[in-house]
Amino acid sequence: MKTSLLIGAFACCLTACSSSEKKDPLLEEAAQYHNEATQIQAVVEPKIEQLDSLRNVLAKNPKPAAAATVATLDSLKKAFEEWEENLVEVPGMPHEHHHDHGSHEHHHHTDATLKDLPAEQMRNLQKETRDNILQLQERTNALLQQTKNLQ
Repeated sequence: MKTSLLIGAFACCLTACSSSEKKDPLLEEAAQYHNEATQIQAVVEPKIEQLDSLRNVLAKNPKPAAAATVATLDSLKKAFEEWEENLVEVPGMPHEHHHDHGSHEHHHHTDATLKDLPAEQMRNLQKETRDNILQLQERTNALLQQTKNLQ
């Protein structure tokens, strides 16, 4: 009888120990979205800086299209900065940062976490964050192409 109790206790301990080491699959998926987003950010950030330097050249261009492009550049830069400010870490998950801090003066990433957010909501938030930076990437690439035609 003692042996079966010990085996049962040991089995419970193993189950408890192994389940505490398992990572929530939803949080792992959230971390994957987060890392994808920061990888895209690393590609977009230098392009935003490039567009920002082109802004000064375009601001001197008398064409109405140049003035409209300057306004679009300002809007895009603001959207990118807001995206960075709203970037949230996934609690308990390793993450990577690929952006260059050396030349980007306006980077305000606060490494914020929302520890009490349920895993499903965290996954959804990270997916939306990734989708938003993808949209910013598309807008940035389109604007770079548009500025080539104005110079």
